[in-house]
Amino acid sequence: MEEERSKSQMIILGVRIAVSLTLALLGQFYLTEESFGLAVNLPVMLFAYLIVAYDVIWEGLLCIFKERKPFDEHLLMTVASLGAFALRFFGKDHNEFLEGVLVMLLYQVGEVFEDLAADKSKEAIVSALDLRDEKAKVVDGNSTVLKSPEELCVGDKIILGAGEKILCDGKVVSGHGSVDESSLTGEFLPVAKGEGDAVSSGTILKEGSLVVSVGKEYKDCTVAKLLDLVQNSAEKKSKATRFITRFARIYTPIVTGLALLVAVVPPLFLGISDFSVWSDWIFTALEFLIVSCPCAIVISVPLCYFAGLGLASKKGVVVKGAEYFDKINELGTVCFDKTGTLTEGKFAVTEVHPIGMDESAFLLYLSAAESRSSHPIAKAILAYSGFDENSEDVGLYEEKSGYGIIANYQGHALLAGKKQLLIENGIVTEDPAMVGSVTYLAVDGEFAGYIVLNDTLRATSKNMVAGLKKRGVKTMLLSGDKKENVEAVAKNLGIDEWHGELLPEQKQSYIHSRIDENSGAVAFVGDGINDAPSIVFADIGVAMGGLGSDVAVKNADVVLMQDDPVKLLTLIKVARKTKMRAMFCIGFSLFVKIGIMIASVIAASTGAFVVPMWVTVLGDSGVALLSVLFALLLGYSKVD
Repeated sequence: MEEERSKSQMIILGVRIAVSLTLALLGQFYLTEESFGLAVNLPVMLFAYLIVAYDVIWEGLLCIFKERKPFDEHLLMTVASLGAFALRFFGKDHNEFLEGVLVMLLYQVGEVFEDLAADKSKEAIVSALDLRDEKAKVVDGNSTVLKSPEELCVGDKIILGAGEKILCDGKVVSGHGSVDESSLTGEFLPVAKGEGDAVSSGTILKEGSLVVSVGKEYKDCTVAKLLDLVQNSAEKKSKATRFITRFARIYTPIVTGLALLVAVVPPLFLGISDFSVWSDWIFTALEFLIVSCPCAIVISVPLCYFAGLGLASKKGVVVKGAEYFDKINELGTVCFDKTGTLTEGKFAVTEVHPIGMDESAFLLYLSAAESRSSHPIAKAILAYSGFDENSEDVGLYEEKSGYGIIANYQGHALLAGKKQLLIENGIVTEDPAMVGSVTYLAVDGEFAGYIVLNDTLRATSKNMVAGLKKRGVKTMLLSGDKKENVEAVAKNLGIDEWHGELLPEQKQSYIHSRIDENSGAVAFVGDGINDAPSIVFADIGVAMGGLGSDVAVKNADVVLMQDDPVKLLTLIKVARKTKMRAMFCIGFSLFVKIGIMIASVIAASTGAFVVPMWVTVLGDSGVALLSVLFALLLGYSKVD
């Protein structure tokens, strides 16, 4: 699609269309050739034509002499419309001046609606994200100052009230409230936020009040990166878009040649000296030129993909280019990282096995031993038991990195950690039957039991895997975690193939083997820095955008903003809807155009009826407009 016009250019074009139409109607019904002669009628109609057509004619000339691309819609419209004026040379009965004006007028009307539709689509995508006109209330001593997002500095403290948009990525310093994150995640249920919680730019505080400390400059914040992705994503053309460009270059000269044959060949046999025969077939050839313009296809197909990108972003999935829709439609295998992708990345207690004491006593001693540690396992144990980590009864605390903790609690000697720590102190342990991360406990030199923790599965992971398998997509789990943990997760979710204890380069080798099999496109879904090489290497790299590392998100082709793997199914549905919509636009346009071409030839051959030129104009600009609107409606369709 050509560069979109500014608002002032759109207004000027609207005025040109109105003035041209007024003059054309005046020349057709008042300053007619019958009443005032050709000397009056022709200048009026020609002036009406030039008012609305001069920029199209200029573009056609530039394509011929500057870009060396003569076969585009500008040249076709110019030839067809001037040809309508030229028909007058065949006699007074062939005055088609109004038809010539209408060719350009309707074309320009179609262009206006196309630009309006494109602007509407882009606004729908970025309106919730654009922060450039917003101001933040920043604490400055005992007062507040207003700053734009670009002026915010790391460490600035912003005061937020209900209904205000959050203009930075940062953390809540004080206050409580609920935040609408639908602009990023597609989820409209507000999320509770309190002291220490992270907030993202572009979201809205629905209730409460917050003081937020700025964590990143505007150029590095979530919403700035998303705006850049959305505004530039359409530049990466899909296969369908590239095909249409090549198609137009071949199709246009072919139909131009056909139009020339239609204008010349039939009169040679039906009446070489009969002006009326020549005028009928030249008129038919001009209709060929008008209706054959491929602009309906060339414009609507890219817009289908642009609308698909918008629909995906509304559902919490940012796709960095239209080309990835084609790859998603060819998806054969999805490879997953485990921790933080299929799982929450948070430990939770799954089994408690005390020996020689009851469970409450076991948890009390174990929590006391873990109370001063910052390790994620320690935090999970304390969250499970509810132990006060600031208890003054804990003494002689020593943390041995990689092994565990030695502590004293209420006069009892405690050892908590790996099995090796207890063995080194002469304590015999039991091996757990459960798969997971095991923490052992000894009290006063006696084995007291163990606790098993596991990384909790995301609630939607199972449905996502089942949905992929239903669509014939193979699933593979590639993780650096222990093999037994990887196997347990894979079997629980129904994943086809799994491999554990992998280094990043080993993950790549498995992805490479799937690509070599040529069994469809291969996607990799991950969230960490160590996943970035695999994300880049796969046909489709997918990153978890909420908890995912900046490196993973930067290198990914697709970003799931809600950290929800089931959004992968949403993406597949959007990609398929987009392809079907684009194919329909192509088929509909060709059907109408070919139908009008055939009707024009039959009309010229039999003389039984006449196909007015305005019908062919509608067959081009009208079909283009309908195709564009149908393409953009994709952005408002439902995805179950």
